[in-house]
Amino acid sequence: MSDVMFTSWHPRVLQVESEGSQPSPKELREQAQNEGYAQGYAEGLEAGQKESEIQANAKVAQLQSLVDALDRPFHQQELKVSEYLLSLVSTVCSSILRRELSTDAERIRETIDRALELLSGGRGQVTLLLHPDDMAAVTDAWADDLGELRVEPAPDVIRGGCRIQRNDSLVDATIETQLRNTIMDLARVPGPVGSSGEPGDVLDGAEVESTSNRLEAGGNDSE
Repeated sequence: MSDVMFTSWHPRVLQVESEGSQPSPKELREQAQNEGYAQGYAEGLEAGQKESEIQANAKVAQLQSLVDALDRPFHQQELKVSEYLLSLVSTVCSSILRRELSTDAERIRETIDRALELLSGGRGQVTLLLHPDDMAAVTDAWADDLGELRVEPAPDVIRGGCRIQRNDSLVDATIETQLRNTIMDLARVPGPVGSSGEPGDVLDGAEVESTSNRLEAGGNDSE
């Protein structure tokens, strides 16, 4: 028998390589938790931002309402001050006119002519009421032009003005009435246009006149 050596044979162990290592169940749980946390954080952040925006808008609206509420009393007070100042101007002017006004006969004649135009075309005796000093100037200057016009003294009429009567008709062309009409015209002029483009407020003419009358009455009482 030949010297042939025999060795034992064993099958080769085959190894299958995977495409990649698979995560363990623990890693899968951690990954799911992390993804859930990130998603929840993003959603919570978005919801929080929306809620913050809503709250901020509400605060702004409340603040604007507060500013408007605070502005209204100041605005009303401003109107009251304007009305009072206009009343004061009227009272001071009336006082100055009542005490210091002197005028010439030509100016008085112009006032009389304007007042007579309002009574033109009517019938009946016309009575002209003038301050005594003005009456003398008128009768001396236009004695021939007065015709049937009757002239009577009226100490309460400020110089330069007059009242004219015909039956039940009366034309008040006194200086104080002309001044009052001017003041009322000023009161009806709208204030400056606001930032919104709307015209300014108009003063209360009745309140201006009432305040002026009270101021004038108070001044007369103190004399």
